[in-house]
This record gives sequence, structure tokens and C-alpha cells, in this order.
Amino acid sequence: MRRWPNWLLGFTDILEAVNAVARTAYRLGLRKSERAAVPVISVGNIACGGTGKTPLVAALARTLLSAGARPAILTRGYRRREGGPILIWQGGPAGWEQAGDEPTLLARALPNVPIVVDADRVRGAATAVRETGATHLLLDDGFQHWRLARDLDIVAVEASDPFGATAPRREHPNALARAHAIVLSRAADRTEALAAMAVLGPYAPDAYFIATKLAARGLHRGEERQPPEVLNGVAVLAMAGIASPQGFIHTLGDMGANIVDMKFYSDHHRYSRREVEKVLAEADRSGALVVTTAKDIVKLPSDLAARLAWLEVEAVPLFGSFEELLGPVLDDEV
Repeated sequence: MRRWPNWLLGFTDILEAVNAVARTAYRLGLRKSERAAVPVISVGNIACGGTGKTPLVAALARTLLSAGARPAILTRGYRRREGGPILIWQGGPAGWEQAGDEPTLLARALPNVPIVVDADRVRGAATAVRETGATHLLLDDGFQHWRLARDLDIVAVEASDPFGATAPRREHPNALARAHAIVLSRAADRTEALAAMAVLGPYAPDAYFIATKLAARGLHRGEERQPPEVLNGVAVLAMAGIASPQGFIHTLGDMGANIVDMKFYSDHHRYSRREVEKVLAEADRSGALVVTTAKDIVKLPSDLAARLAWLEVEAVPLFGSFEELLGPVLDDEV
């Protein structure tokens, strides 16, 4: 995990207060939630930054597809340059500057799943059902988005930091009481996950708990996809602009890579050509291969991307299952 600066951690009280007021407005009926025509599955968190939501959304989409459902993903497209709604589907636009890096990543990983990028989630839900025939909607980063009603609230919590102490927190852990399921993400092992479940259990006594880890599925170099084992013993310079790069480093270590240097940038970092060329030059001097993440590679010019490798990862359960987690919205639906 990455420790946020202390001055940013000071925003926790403000964020918790703002979200408590917003939640109260809906709870008292001062503002109304709107229901979509199909089940909505929210995937969110109580802490800012990366808690493994994107790999979790991808895993849930694959599980829904395997069950015969037609899922669509709703996302706002954080830090994209264009503000209008975008539908990424059947070869539709998927440029990261227009859609955002995470929607572009998901579009690459899930070519058969429609992705609606729209800050207005209610409008996005209607678009997904009308234009794609979606039977289930995955609401990305939706735990604090109450305008669109949801049928299943899933909260991703980093197993190594269950209370979100290393990042500004959006809501107090008491908010976990309204979660239907809690995913303990990026767990190092079952012992760490079980310890996190033990401390969070009193806050969410009725929630279904599942623990996941990130597993390497392949290494991509240009158009070639190689098995993860090819990194065993290889000198690697790791480059990432994600919220929690330590998970990426641990995965590389699990693959046997010899990590000789690391270049970390802020989450959603926009790379300049000059800084990527500088990293490549440093790697050349040390005889290392630059390896980055799926979220980062989509933001690089094609000629530079061809000189790097990127790691394909997947969230896999340590205990619990995605099928059981989604049971409440799959029963009698497909």
C-alpha cells in the first residue's frame, strides 16, 4: 500500500462529514434515489485511492457473463478530458483521454462488455439498458453515489489496511453496516485476510466476506502474450502510476522477477513522452526490462508502448466465491 501524505490524511474528517450529510439527505427523503430497469451492483470503498476495485469489477463482469447474464459497466471516467457520455462497445471509441484510463483498461480486458462513461449514473444506466440490452449493471465506485439505487452493495477493502488508515477516508467504518458484501482485496495470504475479516466483522455483521489476491495471467510485449513464468530471473524496472503500487511489486516478485529499480507516479498519471524515454534509457543502462501495468500502458504512445511490457493480472478468490457474492442478483434472473 502507499502511505498518503499526512496533510491529505487530515481531510478524512471533512470527507466523512460531507458524505454523512449527503447520505442523511437521502435517508430522510430530502433527495430521492432512482431505480434502474435491471439490477444494479455497486462496487465501491470507504477509503480514497486504490483498493482493488477495477480488477474486482472485471472479475464480477466475467462471472455474470459465465452465468448467462449481459452485464454493462457504469463509470464516470475519472480525469478524462471530455465530459460528455460515451458508450464503449462493439468497437466504439475507447481512447483513454476521452474515456479515462480505467474504462479504457476495462474495455481492453472485457471486449464483449459494454461500458458507459457518464458522470450522470442514472442516465448512464438508462443508456446501458436501452442501447445494449444489459440485464445487470456494475456501478463502478458507487458506494457513496446514492442517486442511483442499487440491489447489491459491494465494498472493496484492502486486506492489509482494513480501516483505511493510510489514505483519506470517505466514510467511517460504521458505513460498512449497509454493505451486502465486503471483498478483502490484494490479500497476501489467507492469514492476513482472516485477520482483516475478524476486525471488520463487528462493523458489518450481516455482510458476505470474500478475500482475493492479484494473480498474474500473462506478460504482454507488443502484440505477443507470454506466460508469467518468462519473468523468472529477469531484471525488471517497474513503472506504475497507480494508487497502490506495492501490489504490483508483490506480483512481480511472485513471478520471480529481479526488480532492480522502481518508478512510481501519482494515480492516473499522464505520462509525458520525455519521462517515459528517460525511464527506458535508465533501463537500457542497467540491462532491465521496463514492466508497467494495464492501467498505465493504455496511456502511452504506441511506439513507446512497444518498447515496454505490461502485466495482465486478475483478482482470484482466496476464500469465498464471486458466484456466491452475486447470488442475490442472479437467482431467478438468468
